[in-house]
Amino acid sequence: MKMIAIVAAAAALLAAAAFAQQSGAGMQHGQMAKQDYMKGMQDMHQKMMSANDADPDRAWALKMIEHHKGAISMSEAVLKHGDDAEVKRMAQKTADEQRKEIAELQAWLDKHGGRTPKP
Repeated sequence: MKMIAIVAAAAALLAAAAFAQQSGAGMQHGQMAKQDYMKGMQDMHQKMMSANDADPDRAWALKMIEHHKGAISMSEAVLKHGDDAEVKRMAQKTADEQRKEIAELQAWLDKHGGRTPKP
């Protein structure tokens, strides 16, 4: 009887240790995702703020390109770190659509003075 109690206690300790290790790995994985999200958003914000142009139409297009790049960055973070298949499908769809919109905006800019901001 004493041996069963010792074995049960040991099993409980091993299970708790395994759970703690898995939780720690999940937390670390979550932290990496958070860092990727923050880097992408900070980069997007900085580039959107500096994408200025004297023409408001061009300024909008330049800023939207950076905004869409930010959405791609966030999508790539969940593709890298996420676990849910449905979310990953939506993230891939979002990234694909954002790339198409970036191409449309770049094509418009090419027809209207180029992609370089003008003071």
